[in-house]
Amino acid sequence: MAQDEPGQTGDDAALSAWETGAGDTPDAPPHPKLAALKSRFEDHADVCALSDVLDAAMKDAAAPVPVMIEVQPGLLALLAHVERVDSARRGRAEAPPSAALAQIVNNHLENLLHMLFTDPTSHPHFAEIWNGLCTAAEAPELAVPTGAADGQAKPAEGGPF
Repeated sequence: MAQDEPGQTGDDAALSAWETGAGDTPDAPPHPKLAALKSRFEDHADVCALSDVLDAAMKDAAAPVPVMIEVQPGLLALLAHVERVDSARRGRAEAPPSAALAQIVNNHLENLLHMLFTDPTSHPHFAEIWNGLCTAAEAPELAVPTGAADGQAKPAEGGPF
């Protein structure tokens, strides 16, 4: 295939043509109550407090602080065994279990930060706040699932965030 633009393959040109033609589908208009609900949600005291904590966590450049956790000895032995296998495989020095645990906890907390930043309703407390606002605004179609077995709460198309 001939190239339509410098550096573009025939496949790239075909994809570009499709995206600007048949594949150029307009976004669905937002729900008429969505903007007001988002504003009320963002103004809720608990959401404001969460936002402050998230901002502080993202900007935190302080040195890590030590914490003490309790772990079953068998699980700690498993972690040490996996670290021995991994370090031998990669030809590096074996890290102590405390370093592996620190990495696991850090990964979990960074994931929590990401999840709450991108979609606070991923936490049940904030989902309840959102759903309460949806109920008050008579917009149950914008509610997020909360794990309730009744199956009445349906997620909004694409979610609220």
